[in-house]
Amino acid sequence: MSAALVLGVVGTIASAVVSGRDPSTTVTWWLPNWDTPIATELVAQFEAENPDLTVRMVETTLDTMANKISVALDSGDTPDVITDLVSRTRTYIRSDQLADLSDLYGPDMPREDFVHGALDAVSSGGATYAVPYRWDCISLIYNKDLFAAAGISEPPATWSEFVADAETLTSGDVAGVAWPMNGSPNGLVNRFLGFAMSAGATVEDGVPQLTVESSRAALEIVGSSVAEGWASRSSLEVDNTEVRELFINGRVAMYIGGVFDVQLQLDAGMNVGTAVTPGPGGPGMQGADGWGYIVPAEAQNIDGAERLVAFLSRPANMARLTSTYPARISAAEGERFHDEYRQAHWVQLTEHSVPTPNDPAWVGMIPSVYSTIQSVALGQSTPEDGARAIQAEADRLLGPAR
Repeated sequence: MSAALVLGVVGTIASAVVSGRDPSTTVTWWLPNWDTPIATELVAQFEAENPDLTVRMVETTLDTMANKISVALDSGDTPDVITDLVSRTRTYIRSDQLADLSDLYGPDMPREDFVHGALDAVSSGGATYAVPYRWDCISLIYNKDLFAAAGISEPPATWSEFVADAETLTSGDVAGVAWPMNGSPNGLVNRFLGFAMSAGATVEDGVPQLTVESSRAALEIVGSSVAEGWASRSSLEVDNTEVRELFINGRVAMYIGGVFDVQLQLDAGMNVGTAVTPGPGGPGMQGADGWGYIVPAEAQNIDGAERLVAFLSRPANMARLTSTYPARISAAEGERFHDEYRQAHWVQLTEHSVPTPNDPAWVGMIPSVYSTIQSVALGQSTPEDGARAIQAEADRLLGPAR
């Protein structure tokens, strides 16, 4: 049997692949393959505490999970627990495909223990349909050596400092900043949204409320920076991973990226620093997203599923299963979440972020926003024209700005 389909982990987990068993004693959990090693240990512990239940672990992959999960929920032939992106849950909620997990929240898992905004992203109509366990966002990462060589002692704290520093740092084959303008549009559009929210845009019930003014301000930084030469021209040819590589190779002095990038840069021997993303007059905003546990409404063993989710959501277990930040504040008390390289991202996450827009209509609008940013970067349109085009599309797909 392929390990990519069913993980025969230890003891009773291995026996879970046997067909024809009583579904009331089995909990089938679909989880991403990168969580497998630690999840295997946690499942062994769960089964020791719950001898009446056996967990069947089924791996998913980043490239295939969205379609696999969607097909399962649409067909009603579902597992009992699924690990999925939080930003996808609103689509399932609107189709009545998820079980209400509100009863899991209480003294053992208080709502106030979750990072601000995390539960908003998985709640609707007074019910909560998932338990987020990993929550993170992007923030500023910079090369301390390049900053020092340019005579800059601190990372930028405002937009004007960000632009001035980037212009100063742009020299020879080094650019002040870079953006992921090739590949998946989500990375670029999320960065645009961070600047737009810092300029007054909001997110309500998963829908971004843009204005011409907020979009123009964001385009003046994310788009015009390339056209004006203080962001790398290579931005038009690179994705998130390649931006990180430009940074590691000393070709870019700073960029907006995730805390998961920082360890790779430290491993490469870089003198790296992190800071909260600058806004117009202080800290700027970013969109946050993460991973959570959902229980399909058609699950055969909802009771067992809820017991597994409650176990996985204990602070210690949540901390073990995330390489970025756990969604529960009490789970993030360990030093590894607050060292000099991670603290800025934590402050960004807990004080200056909101859940990434996840309304299906917005998802459909992302490609047009992506193209508009590229057009401004190429000098084919102005930030003003681009902002008006984005607003017209937002009014058409999302409803007039409120």
